[in-house]
Amino acid sequence: MSTTDENGTPQDAVQVPDILHSTLVRAAPDAVFDLLSSGTGWDKWFTNGSAFGPSEGSPVHLVWRGWTDDGSDVTDVGVVMECVPNERFAFTWGTPPSLVTFTTAEHSDGTWLTVVETGLPQTAAGLARFGECAPGWGEALTLVRCYAEHGIRLST
Repeated sequence: MSTTDENGTPQDAVQVPDILHSTLVRAAPDAVFDLLSSGTGWDKWFTNGSAFGPSEGSPVHLVWRGWTDDGSDVTDVGVVMECVPNERFAFTWGTPPSLVTFTTAEHSDGTWLTVVETGLPQTAAGLARFGECAPGWGEALTLVRCYAEHGIRLST
């Protein structure tokens, strides 16, 4: 079976799974949630100049300055889809948009943090995006942990 992408290019049908990562963060759920639910929070552990707030429907503007090999900036946009304080924060991003959902749950040693990305295109391009984003979200949770637990920012 063959499908076409948004440009009409034939694509072989593929099955692109959801992305799922979880980790324990030794910090309170509200502190972890604050790092996830605003551009200011993301700038502490991952981005440089991101702008968004926790209100549903708010635009998301993610910025990574000097991110590429040639020093160019990378940006992405989306929309906040859900915000349940200290429990769940979800936004869209990418083209076509997928949904990224962070959940925080109280744990005896801090916070159990989970990220799930759903809605990736079921195409070769979606599979390539999966290949880029799946390890990236695992790394992102590590960056959240480093900052929340030790105040250490590992990214540029």
